[in-house]
Amino acid sequence: MKGPHGPQTRVHEGAYAIKVSMSCYSIASTLIYLCCSAHGPSLLELPNAECAKAGKCNSDASFITWTRTGWKNQFSGSQRMAQCLFISEIQLSIFQWIFVLDTSHEKHVAQATLAALARTCGAFHDIALDVLWQQFGTIARAIQCMPHDLWGGDLNRSQSGCISLKLHRHLTKDDWNIFRRYALRIRHLSLATQDVRRGKTLMVDIDDELLACLASMDATQPLLPNLTSLEWIIYDERDLRLIRRILTKSLTSLFLEVWAISPVPDLQQFISSIAPACPSLQKLTVHSVALSSHLRDSVSQTLCHLHHLTTVHCGVLDAEVLDHLSRLPSLVELKFALQPNSEFHKELLFQQLQVLDVHAQDIASAVDLVSRMRNKLTNLSISSDDYTGACILAQLFRRLSTSVTHYSLRRLQIMVAERPPYDSFHVLKLEDLHPLLSFNQLTHVHLDVGCGITLDDVAALELAQAWPDIVQLVLNKFLENPLPSSMSPIGLLCFLKHCPNLMELTLEIDFSFIEEQDDQRHYWVGDTTHRHLSAFDWPAFLSGVLPRKVHIRYSWIYALDDQREYAERWNEASKLLHADEEESNY
Repeated sequence: MKGPHGPQTRVHEGAYAIKVSMSCYSIASTLIYLCCSAHGPSLLELPNAECAKAGKCNSDASFITWTRTGWKNQFSGSQRMAQCLFISEIQLSIFQWIFVLDTSHEKHVAQATLAALARTCGAFHDIALDVLWQQFGTIARAIQCMPHDLWGGDLNRSQSGCISLKLHRHLTKDDWNIFRRYALRIRHLSLATQDVRRGKTLMVDIDDELLACLASMDATQPLLPNLTSLEWIIYDERDLRLIRRILTKSLTSLFLEVWAISPVPDLQQFISSIAPACPSLQKLTVHSVALSSHLRDSVSQTLCHLHHLTTVHCGVLDAEVLDHLSRLPSLVELKFALQPNSEFHKELLFQQLQVLDVHAQDIASAVDLVSRMRNKLTNLSISSDDYTGACILAQLFRRLSTSVTHYSLRRLQIMVAERPPYDSFHVLKLEDLHPLLSFNQLTHVHLDVGCGITLDDVAALELAQAWPDIVQLVLNKFLENPLPSSMSPIGLLCFLKHCPNLMELTLEIDFSFIEEQDDQRHYWVGDTTHRHLSAFDWPAFLSGVLPRKVHIRYSWIYALDDQREYAERWNEASKLLHADEEESNY
C-alpha cells in the first residue's frame, strides 16, 4: 500500500501490519473529513481513481467515498472547527485518548487506528506516529522499518518460533537515517532477550552483530535520544558497549539486571557513570545474581549523586546512603537489603516515603531502622532469614506503632525464618499484637513470623473490630504449629460479620467442636473429641455463613492420634461443599 509519504508510509505499515476494524476507520475517517473540509477542494473532492493515481490516499477507495458521503452533510460549514484539529496539542490529546479507550490487553484497535491516521492524512502523520511509537515502539520495530534485505527477519525463524533479526549486509547512511527517523520517537526500550529470563514468549531476537553495528553509527548522539524508560540485562561486556550508547539525559526510569557469571570488565565504572549520564533519573532498579562489594559501592555512590529519585529497588545499602535517601523530598518507594551492623546516629526523615520493603539480617536491625523513622507509610514489608523470638517481634510491633502514622498504613507484611527444630517453640499472644491494632486502616496483613500466634475467639473479635477494612489476613500460612488452636468457628464469624471486604483469611480454627443444635443460628457446642464431627455439619455451616463462594484449604495437627480419620472426613466434606456450590450455579 502506498501513501502520501512514500517510503515512510510503506515501512511504517510493515512494522504495524494489523487488520483494521470498522470502528478504527470510523474514528479516523471522521477526523480526516474535518481536516479536509477546512481546505475547500481536497482529497475528498477527487474521484477515487485519481486519488489512488496521485498517491494521496491508500488503495481503499471505498473508504474515501464512504467518508465523503457519510459525513458531508453532518460537517458542512464546520471549517472553523476543523481548523482546531491542525493544532498539535489538540491532535495529541485526541490521539492519546484513542490509546486509553482501547481496553484490550494487546491494544490492537488503538494501534490500527493510529496507523490509519498516520497513513491517510498528512496533517495527522507526525503526531499519530509520535503517539503510536511512544506507546508501542521498540528497537526491533525500528530495525524492521529499514530495508528487508538488511535484516531478513521473516526468513530466519528460530526453533522457538520467534523472528530472528540478523545483519545480512553493510549498514549504509540511508539505512541509518530511516532507523533514526523512528528511533527519535521511541520512549520505552526492553530488549527481547530479557523475556527469556521472565518466562515470556519471545517474539523477536536481535542479533548481537546487528545491535553492535547500530551502536557504532554516529557516536556523537545517543542511539535513542528521547528514551525515557530502559530495561536491560548485562551478560557480558558486549551489553555494556551497547547500553552506553543508549543512556541519555532524558532517561527517567532504569531497570538493570546483571546476569554475568564471570566478572565483567568496566561494570563498576559503568554503574558509576549512570548518575552523570542520566541526571533526571527518577526510578532506579539494580538486581544482580551476586553483587560484589565493589559493585555495591558503585551503586551506593550512584544513589548519592541522584537527587530526583522517586523509586529505588536495589541490593545492600549502608547507613550513609540511607541518610542521603531519607533527605530526598521526592522518594516515595524504597526496596533494599540493610547492611549488617549498620549504625544510625540520627533520625531518618523519609518525609514522602509511602512504600518500604527492607530485608534485614536480623529483626533487631530492622527494629533500630524503624525506630529512627517518622513517616506516613502506606505499604511496609520486613523480612529476615534469621529466626527471631516472640519478644523481639513484640518490640518491633511497638516501634511500628510509634514510628508510622496510624491512619496511613494499608499493607503490612513481616516474614521471618522458621525456628530451628531443636529450639523451644515461642508464641505471640494478643497482647503482643495490640500495637498493630492501632493501624485501623489496614487492608492487607501477612505475618509469617516463624513462631506461633495463639488467638482465641475474643482475640478474633478484637482483630476484626480493629481492622474493619481488611481484605487479606494471613497468619502463619506456612508454619506447622504443634499446639492446638484456641479459636473456634465463632472467631470465623467475627471476621465475617465485621469485615465485609474480606477476600482471603488464613489462620488456625478448631472445627472439632461443631455439633448441630436445635437452634439453627448456632452450629456448635463444646465437645472434646473428634469422633462427634459429622462430615455433613461443617459444610452446611460454611455454606450458610460465607458471604461469597470461596476456595477452602485446610490442614490439621499431625500429632493427633485420629488424624487419618479426621483427614478423610475433611476430604469428604470438602467434596460435598463444592458439589453444593456447583448445584447453586444452575
